[in-house]
Amino acid sequence: MLKPYLQLPRPVHILCAGTLVNRAGSFVLVYLTLYISEDLKLGVPFATLCIGILGFGSLVASLVGGQLADQIGRRFVMLLSLFGGASMLIVLSFLRNKYSLASAIFVFALLNEMYRPAASAMIGDLVTPAERPIAFGLMYIAINLGFAIAPPIGGILATYSFSWLFWGDGATTALYGLIILTLIQESRPRTAGRGFPVQIDGETADDTKETSPIREIPSYESVSIAEAARRILSDSTFLFFCLGTLCITLVFMQSLSTLQLYMTTCGLTKAQIGWLLAINGAMIFILQLPLTHALSRFNRMTMIAVGWLIIGIGTGLTAFAHVAWSFAACIAIWTLGEIMQAPLTHSIVSDLAPPELRGRYMGLFNMSFSMAMMIGSPLGGIVLSRYGGEALWVCCFGFGLVSTGVILLLHRRVMERTFAASIPADSAEH
Repeated sequence: MLKPYLQLPRPVHILCAGTLVNRAGSFVLVYLTLYISEDLKLGVPFATLCIGILGFGSLVASLVGGQLADQIGRRFVMLLSLFGGASMLIVLSFLRNKYSLASAIFVFALLNEMYRPAASAMIGDLVTPAERPIAFGLMYIAINLGFAIAPPIGGILATYSFSWLFWGDGATTALYGLIILTLIQESRPRTAGRGFPVQIDGETADDTKETSPIREIPSYESVSIAEAARRILSDSTFLFFCLGTLCITLVFMQSLSTLQLYMTTCGLTKAQIGWLLAINGAMIFILQLPLTHALSRFNRMTMIAVGWLIIGIGTGLTAFAHVAWSFAACIAIWTLGEIMQAPLTHSIVSDLAPPELRGRYMGLFNMSFSMAMMIGSPLGGIVLSRYGGEALWVCCFGFGLVSTGVILLLHRRVMERTFAASIPADSAEH
């Protein structure tokens, strides 16, 4: 079961290790709404609006990061993102005014989130189509092991001072940047007349070699912004896949904003909230590998549909939760759905994307998450404050059903495309 993960290229392991370090210190995102609404006393509507601003910054970052990852390189974008994001976290710890805080949150999101499409594109560069679910699955485990660590520690730190959250988050973000700087080389596919050294399994492939000892790094013509936009916007299969992802992520984003606020109204403490949120990351760390292995024989799109439905059900059941154990049960249910689909969505997008557009495809796909944060968190805050938690969680169940319907409609089209992508070019010629 572990062998396919251990056989992945060394840079993939390094990226996952760096992501674990970074996410283990991601205190600010988890407690941002509580910090703004309670510590700064700026109110729930403004707190959830700030999550929306964070989402808008992430949306812009997805476009910019994907474009720069294809035009300049994955490594450069990740370094700019991580060191810039770390700097902005320190700045945020000193701000108290609404307007300066909102502006700084946007700049932080713009810088900090640019690394995501670049990192996803790099993984897509370094592994074969058959390895992509495994590689993205390992990355997802690293992300969520970090998420299991961050909330309890953050809850303890927040009890003493919220400033510690910003400094700790900034330190781990900068440490990830140092890991990229010292251990990772560029992986972007070469364009005509220009190449990059690419490290794969400890070996380096450069322009003086036709192939690396492991696999060939092909060359592609550079694609202009206008041509890239035309090709992406004509790919209806990919765009509707992004729409389904947006719908389910609108549901999932409530766990980063309104869920904490709702649990507070039910009388739970910051420490209790931290431990409850850690259930998500802990379950993913424990169950992701065995479940991914057990479910690998099933159709990928079917697993995504079932996973999204379970996320909707688990989130909808939160309407009936009022004490710690009932919240724990709801979190466990929707986490199970998350585990089922987590390694599959990015691998499908990587298969759908032409290699020369992989960064931009990943950037646009990541916009689904950014738009969900930008729209879902403020809307969730409005529904929570005006109509109560029960209405909010029923709406989440509805979005879960919609996302499941979209993925079922796309099932055949996506599988035909991804199957074609899995056939080696030399085999397709015969």
